[in-house]
Amino acid sequence: MKDAYGKERTISYWLNQVGVGWRAILHPLLVYLKSIGVDVFDVKEKFGTLRVYTESVSEVDQEIIDSAEILSTIICECCGAPGELRTDLSWRKTLCLKCLDKARKRT
Repeated sequence: MKDAYGKERTISYWLNQVGVGWRAILHPLLVYLKSIGVDVFDVKEKFGTLRVYTESVSEVDQEIIDSAEILSTIICECCGAPGELRTDLSWRKTLCLKCLDKARKRT
């Protein structure tokens, strides 16, 4: 499958849609989904957490996807350190204390 610009949507493509910190969560999920032949339509950060949109999957496979999304609420999207979903910024983002401090300095 290709994006609107003709770029092939590979595992590397999807990994680049989120911060470095979530790639350790996302990579094994994408490898698994590819191994069972599931097409991924979108990967992004939404409301501070990871979102993975696919074609219809079994209940068990959806639970695996949901688990990765839940895990993203305690892993800093920027660096991969333990973090939490921050709602005290002008946007929602899952960050560790160090990355939260950097984010506050940018605003």
